[in-house]
Amino acid sequence: MKIRVSLRCIVGVGVLAVSGCGLVLGLDDFEDAAPAGSATSGGATSAGTGGGGTCEPESKVECYSGAPGTEGVGICQAGTQACKQDGSGYEACSGEVTPAAETCASTEDEDCDGKDCVAWATLIGGAEGEAVNDVAVDAMGNVYVVGTFEGAIPLGEDVLIASGENDAFLVKFSPSGEYLWSRQLGGIYHDTAYAIAVSPEGEAIVAVVEFDTRLDHSEVVLQRYESSGALSWRRALGGSMCGIVPSSVGSMAIVSDGSVVVAGIYCGEIRFDETHAVSNETGLPDAFVAKIRSSDGGIDGREGWVTVFGGDDVQYVADVAVDAADNVVVVGSFWGELRFGDASLQSAGKADAFVAKLTNLGLVSWVRSSGGVYGDRFDSVAVDRFGGPVVVGVFDGTFDLGGGEIAVGKVTHVVSRYTTSNIYRWHRTFDMDDVLLGGLSVDARGESLVVGGLIGDVELDGETVHPISADDLLLVKMGERGDLLWTRAFGHVGNRGAVALAHSDAHGLFVVGRANGMADFGAGTMVPDGESDGFVAKFVP
Repeated sequence: MKIRVSLRCIVGVGVLAVSGCGLVLGLDDFEDAAPAGSATSGGATSAGTGGGGTCEPESKVECYSGAPGTEGVGICQAGTQACKQDGSGYEACSGEVTPAAETCASTEDEDCDGKDCVAWATLIGGAEGEAVNDVAVDAMGNVYVVGTFEGAIPLGEDVLIASGENDAFLVKFSPSGEYLWSRQLGGIYHDTAYAIAVSPEGEAIVAVVEFDTRLDHSEVVLQRYESSGALSWRRALGGSMCGIVPSSVGSMAIVSDGSVVVAGIYCGEIRFDETHAVSNETGLPDAFVAKIRSSDGGIDGREGWVTVFGGDDVQYVADVAVDAADNVVVVGSFWGELRFGDASLQSAGKADAFVAKLTNLGLVSWVRSSGGVYGDRFDSVAVDRFGGPVVVGVFDGTFDLGGGEIAVGKVTHVVSRYTTSNIYRWHRTFDMDDVLLGGLSVDARGESLVVGGLIGDVELDGETVHPISADDLLLVKMGERGDLLWTRAFGHVGNRGAVALAHSDAHGLFVVGRANGMADFGAGTMVPDGESDGFVAKFVP
């Protein structure tokens, strides 16, 4: 799933001096350069045969064939070359360790760049408060972030200045973390951007909530930007406050034909175009999912659609995902009755979690609910390459996710997985006293990545993970069957971890959130300029 001007806090990598391999050991009178086949100063090359030079039998020299500046950094180290017994040259380099692919599965610096797991990280902010709410990545690996800010924020040579108390922003970074451009979004009062979706070509659809000066009226606005940052269109959808909760778009996804799936909650009327509108005058939020054209935000009568699910009480949509066939999976929670197409579900207690699948034409394929007598919800969803959903939720007491009754003694995070036809596969629980889970993704191998926060010691599969600070960023990698592959904690992030992620098998994992204090993602400590800054970090999982 956003954009800024100055990379103030990218941390430089210390480069160790490279050991020279030019001395031929064992020679009393050395005047010439190292013989052919030995390593050169600066870690440039090592031959394996010794070429046509001569050397002292049984003597040795250092050798290193890794990139300049990597020797002695991370796992990388020089090896040795032994002179052949006949003195005609040197054997192949032995014992050297050169850069390898970086992975978060260990704490080693495998690519010898001075950083472990993280590729780059930066803060977005000024003297007041800022937060990054969502992130997306295009096919080239460019990164787009959206959020909200107060006052002014410097971005490279650019400065964004809020026209009201706070405004929304959109920022684009290059794959290497270089600031490219930014846009200030919203009106003259209170505005924030909650969600973004980006096409493979880099066209960004941003969802903004605009408030009036009294914060008692809100409107949902969609805006589309070209990859260059030029505004393509702006469409105000309407909506109103549901008590103290605004109508809003909580999640979006791009489908294969370039259309956009938009999911959110609303009161009042949401109007996509002259012929497609939904209305809710109860004062309690209902949920909607719509497929709109990316060209103007309207609904194509042949393939576009809008579906509402609600009841007499409260319904929320938290997240949406699209599978390879453009079917839509949506998750959230509901109180009382949930009417979804021809389906009608009743909550077991206060609130129940739900996950539903819609076809690419907006028809309800299936819906399931999970919960007990307490409040339960699903917060995030991703789909595997077969269309099976993986969901993250919060549960308490006794509940059933589809594989039998589960009892927990306190509020607990749960990750569960289903097939594309709604068959339960597995679940894992995480103690919420210590772990707060947020967004997730599923890679091409079916492995799940979950981000969140670590606020206390937690035991996972017999190993204890210790927080580095009071508010750590937590990464969790699980296998296709739910087995724990690895966990990583990064200290001093603040705000109890991350709020959203975007994952690309080709370009890595992008995590965003809000840093209330100093933040360290493995590349050095960064300090917010003011009360809090938004953060963006790229990992190599």
